[in-house]
Amino acid sequence: MAFGINYMGRVSTSANNDTQKVWIYNGTATGSNETVATIAASGYFNAFMVNVALGKGPLGVGDLIVINGNDASAFYTVQTITPNVTVSVFAASGVVGTSNIQDGAVTANKLATDSVTTVKILDDNVTSDKIAASVLKYVAVPLTAANIIAMNGAPVQVLAAGGANTVHLVEHACLMMTYGTTQFTGGGAIGLQYGNTAALAGEAASSTIAAANVQGAASTMDMVEGALSSGAFTAVANLGLFISNNTAAFAAGDSDFVLHLWYRTVPTV
Repeated sequence: MAFGINYMGRVSTSANNDTQKVWIYNGTATGSNETVATIAASGYFNAFMVNVALGKGPLGVGDLIVINGNDASAFYTVQTITPNVTVSVFAASGVVGTSNIQDGAVTANKLATDSVTTVKILDDNVTSDKIAASVLKYVAVPLTAANIIAMNGAPVQVLAAGGANTVHLVEHACLMMTYGTTQFTGGGAIGLQYGNTAALAGEAASSTIAAANVQGAASTMDMVEGALSSGAFTAVANLGLFISNNTAAFAAGDSDFVLHLWYRTVPTV
């Protein structure tokens, strides 16, 4: 079939024909019975024009046509009205795709309460940064043999400061060593502290691990608990957590470690 004027209707009511108009075309089984692609083809609406060669209406550039085909529905805008009427797709009828939404345009106020459920979140996709500061968090920090050997004089930061008026509270930590080929010698007790103070002389953030526990010739795992002594929180507020050891530097070893740390960040005011 071809264009049928009986299937074309104007939706907009403005008497000003120079303004953008809205039309609807029935290409369903009760109309011209054609597909959307057929109706949207160049020249299909030529017969609707008073004089297509001169670009005389009623269609105008920018008009919106809702095309209901026998296979789908879609919105089209009129692109040209001479020498042929051409249209281009605006969007599928009733569908708003992500490409139709401006970046940053959807705010939390536009989301229904409880609209984001756990089934809509990919497994392992929620990081500690997306959880409230006071909720128990976890981080794994790799430590090389060079870190262990140097940390008596150069403590290694394992957690950055939490920000003004906050303090990190260690729940527990696990230091895991994967044995290499050479044992560590020397050293001293290993622990976590607030701030970058040599020889584990800062405010204690955890209990300690005996040097002998990492001097063996096998892979090891040592657990420590949080240990914050009573006192003014100014000594620990907004400070990062560092790992260090007292007494002397470790030497010789070539084993690598991973520190598994569970902690909370809480406000001080």
